[in-house]
Amino acid sequence: MDFYVLAKSIAYLFLSLNSPTTLVFQEPIEYVSAGKNGDFALNRSNNQKILVIQPLKEVSDTNMVVITKDQHFQFKINTATKRHHTFVYVYPGMINKTFIKKLETSDFRILEGDSSILVQNKRDGVLKVNDRTVDRDEYFSKGVPLFINEKRILN
Repeated sequence: MDFYVLAKSIAYLFLSLNSPTTLVFQEPIEYVSAGKNGDFALNRSNNQKILVIQPLKEVSDTNMVVITKDQHFQFKINTATKRHHTFVYVYPGMINKTFIKKLETSDFRILEGDSSILVQNKRDGVLKVNDRTVDRDEYFSKGVPLFINEKRILN
């Protein structure tokens, strides 16, 4: 699975208590912090680009920060029994100019680019999308779980 994480955005990551999750970054990791002491086992590979994370207990809505030489990534971590992530390549995202339609309902339209998602609100009121409210259009990271009004829509 590929995550294209836009700057200053939070990527949702779902972990299993039964198996580790591997994150592969494009640059060596300089710093990583997740949850409270004793929540996770965090191991980096010899080349420092691979992070293996294993929850040691059930967690919900805790944060993880990963800093590389040129990027920083923020994750919101939850444990899940279904639809958890096992192996993820993490890339810096960027806002695309061309998109194809991914999904459309009476309330919203989701358009997908090479490294970002555009959510268009079709309602009169706001939509709650991940950690933000969307009045009209808003860009989001591609590949990460997308929640609209607290319902998991993508990934």
